[in-house]
Amino acid sequence: MNGDMKLRSLKVSQKTLNRYLACIQQFEHWATTRKINFSGARLDKAVNKYLHFLFDDDAELNEATYLVYGLQLLKCTVPKHDFLTVSKQSSSGWRKQQPGSMRVPVPEEFVFDLGQFALDNNRVDIAMMLAIQYDAYLRPSEALSLTKKHVGFPQGKRYPHWSLVIAPSTLRQTTKTGKSDDSILLADLPHNSWMKECMKLFLARVGDQLFDSLTLGQLESWCKQACNTLGYSSACVMPHIVRHAGASNDMYHKRRSLAEIQKRRRWSSKSSVSRYEKHALLLKQWEQVAPCALSQSSGERTIPSFSVAVAQNLAS
Repeated sequence: MNGDMKLRSLKVSQKTLNRYLACIQQFEHWATTRKINFSGARLDKAVNKYLHFLFDDDAELNEATYLVYGLQLLKCTVPKHDFLTVSKQSSSGWRKQQPGSMRVPVPEEFVFDLGQFALDNNRVDIAMMLAIQYDAYLRPSEALSLTKKHVGFPQGKRYPHWSLVIAPSTLRQTTKTGKSDDSILLADLPHNSWMKECMKLFLARVGDQLFDSLTLGQLESWCKQACNTLGYSSACVMPHIVRHAGASNDMYHKRRSLAEIQKRRRWSSKSSVSRYEKHALLLKQWEQVAPCALSQSSGERTIPSFSVAVAQNLAS
């Protein structure tokens, strides 16, 4: 660190400075591994790309703000209002999208409430989409793009699990983090064993594309309408929230450890999964349920009843 940077760094605490430097280092590593030029005038464009990567990867907003203001403190050689202008706009847009409640997970009863509603309205595709995404902690784009080439079928009693391979190298695919061949077992524990029969029935009735007639826009619109019809006070069960709900409920109900959740969802840092230890956020979401529907949502719309309904619908 040169003399000018040392003087600038005195403006903040050592803890904040360390956080700035860590975020800058992570950004530079990300850009370098992807051969993205971030020198000189190209810095703003590169940082903006990285902010979109963080957003899509469900990072916390403070990772973006620490990076932007860390760079401004340590790298800025022009008036502040001329530095990282595009990146600051993106950061502001991220903050305004859902202030104070970015992708807060919901109790699993909410997810299966929407799943049952989908079955009641002859949308078994949406019901299975929610179930698979919830169990595997998938991004909406990952779930919607699934084909039979991504699915591993059970092979007898010794190998009874269904599995998913995300971004198979055989298909020359990579995830948003640049990885291939991420693997996930479905129906691997007692609480989700019901999915075995549902996967068998569902895969028997679909073509190569599991959700060929469903787009993200359609799914988001359907979820908003379903939440409204079911009496929730907001559109609290949305595609990007479902995968957080899966991780948060598994942690709350002590089905998986934090390390197991991190590995299953393929998060790179522990800070990305620490939110799932904040059980008060999950429990507070019960305020979203209309009083007249509270007993039904907390009792009848459960995993066992939903699993039976899915199997009956697929078998009919």
